[in-house]
Amino acid sequence: MKGFIFTNFIEFVETTHGLEMVDEMITNCNLQSEGIYSSFSSYEFDELVSLLTYVSNKIDVNPEILLEKFGVFVFPYLIGKHSYIIENYDNAIDLIGGIENHIHIEVKKIYNDADLPTFRVVEKTTKKLTIIYNSSKGLTYFAIGLIKETLNHFKVNGSVTIDKSLDPKMGVKFIIELD
Repeated sequence: MKGFIFTNFIEFVETTHGLEMVDEMITNCNLQSEGIYSSFSSYEFDELVSLLTYVSNKIDVNPEILLEKFGVFVFPYLIGKHSYIIENYDNAIDLIGGIENHIHIEVKKIYNDADLPTFRVVEKTTKKLTIIYNSSKGLTYFAIGLIKETLNHFKVNGSVTIDKSLDPKMGVKFIIELD
């Protein structure tokens, strides 16, 4: 997993719970990297799981909620780093719908070894988007946080729900609806 996720997670924990929590987390997680991350390097996904689990247990918050908040937190970083991509979109539905066929292509140019999730558009209208999300990492709630912050970025109200009717082996079906 790319280092920018780790550097942002540490910043997220520091911003939301203080530097002491960051020090505790790094000290107690027995990390191969020793908690030293570079944005452009790659690290084992298990380290993120360890960090997330530590914080989740320490503050008694469900990891899914923590991941969603982390997704919201990371969105401005992604927008700032890749604003040239975002500039091509004038609404949330088109941006989210363009992840697979545009945004991830651009990301692969920068991080050719990135293990990106896939987003397959199933249905798209001006007010609704249904996508199938597949990830080897299972960061469903991180993706939900990014999607929710995309709605906020475009100043639209809406919801993101998971349609449980899809077999989990096929992915996660997100339904994004604008009010």
